[in-house]
Amino acid sequence: MSLNTHPNFWLKPLTFLYGAGVKMRNAFFDHGLLKQETFNIPVICVGNITVGGTGKTPHVEYLIELLRDHYRIAVLSRGYKRKTKGLIEACTESTVGEVGDEPKQIKLKYPDVRVIVDGNRRRALKWLLEQPVEKRPQIVILDDGYQHRYIKPSYAILLTDYNRPMIEDSLLPEGRLREPMNGRFRADCVIITKCPETMQPIDRRIADRDLGLYPHQKAFFSAMVYGKPRSIISGKETDLPSDTPLLVISGIAKPEPFHLYLSNSYLIAEKLVFDDHHNFSIQEIDDIDKKFRQQLNNNPNAAVVTTEKDAMRLAEFADYLSEEIKERLFYIPIKVKIMFGMENSFNKLIHQAASRTNFSI
Repeated sequence: MSLNTHPNFWLKPLTFLYGAGVKMRNAFFDHGLLKQETFNIPVICVGNITVGGTGKTPHVEYLIELLRDHYRIAVLSRGYKRKTKGLIEACTESTVGEVGDEPKQIKLKYPDVRVIVDGNRRRALKWLLEQPVEKRPQIVILDDGYQHRYIKPSYAILLTDYNRPMIEDSLLPEGRLREPMNGRFRADCVIITKCPETMQPIDRRIADRDLGLYPHQKAFFSAMVYGKPRSIISGKETDLPSDTPLLVISGIAKPEPFHLYLSNSYLIAEKLVFDDHHNFSIQEIDDIDKKFRQQLNNNPNAAVVTTEKDAMRLAEFADYLSEEIKERLFYIPIKVKIMFGMENSFNKLIHQAASRTNFSI
C-alpha cells in the first residue's frame, strides 16, 4: 500500500497540529505560564492519556472501597454527556441527563460519598473546601482528571489498557492518545488494566520494561472481575443457567471483553452494540423490547444482559418496558483486582497518599 493510500495518511497533518498544541499546553504548565494549584487536602487523580475504555470508574470504586471507612470522600467528575451545565452535586435521585452515567453509578453504589460534576473541577474543589467542616471531604478523587492540569494532584494514577498499550498508540486523530507518551512521567503509578487472569510473570516483566518508567514510579497490573447478574429493576442478585440465551446490550468504549466473558459463561443469541455513553431513545427501547419478545418466543428462559454503566441509562426507561423484559433485565457488575500479589503494596501507597496533609493553597 502506497503512503498516500494508507487510511490514516490524511490524518497525519491534523495529528501534527494536535500534537503541537498539546505539547505547547503541557510546556506552559511545566514552566508555570499556566498555573497549577495545590490544595490543603489530598487529591488522588485517576486518568489516562488515551480516549476511553481503560476502566476508570471501576478503579475509582476500588479507591472508594479502600478509603471509605477512614475518610469522608468526594469524587469530582466532569459528568461526560450530561445535559446540564455548571456545578451539580449528585444525589441518589439524580438522572443520567443531570449528572452523567458514571457519576450516577458511583452515587447509587456509595450514597455516603459526595459526587460533584463540573467541567471546571478547580472551581468544584474550591467549592467543596468552602463547605462546613463537618461536611467537608477529607480526601478528593479526581475522576478522569489527568489532563485537568489546573489542579496539581497529591497522587496521580495513570491507567493503560493491556489490550491496547499506550506505547503502541499514536496521537489523535490518527490514534487514540490524548497527549504524547512522555505525559506518563507525571504519574506516581501506572496501572496496566484489563489484564487476562492467565497473564504470566514473564508478560508482566515485559510490560513493565516497555513502560520505561522512572525509578520512583510504580507499575501495577489489574484484572476485571465479573460478578453475578443483578436485576436492573430490583437490584437483586441472581443465578442464570449457563444455557440461558442472552440478548446483550452494550454502549461502552470497548465491549469486546464483556462479550467474551458472556460468551464463555452463557449463550449469546444477539448483540446490540451502541456508542460509548449512548443516550437511548424511546424508539430504541421499543426495538429492544420487540427483539426480546422474539427471543422469548424461541426460549422462555431468555434474558437481557447489559453492562453496569448501561444499566444506569436503561433503568430510566423502566416505564416504557414490558413486564416480560423487566423480569428478565440484568446487568453484570464488575470490580478491579490487583494482580501478582501486589494488592497490599498498592493499598499501602494509596493510604500513604490519603494521609498527606502538607499542601498549601
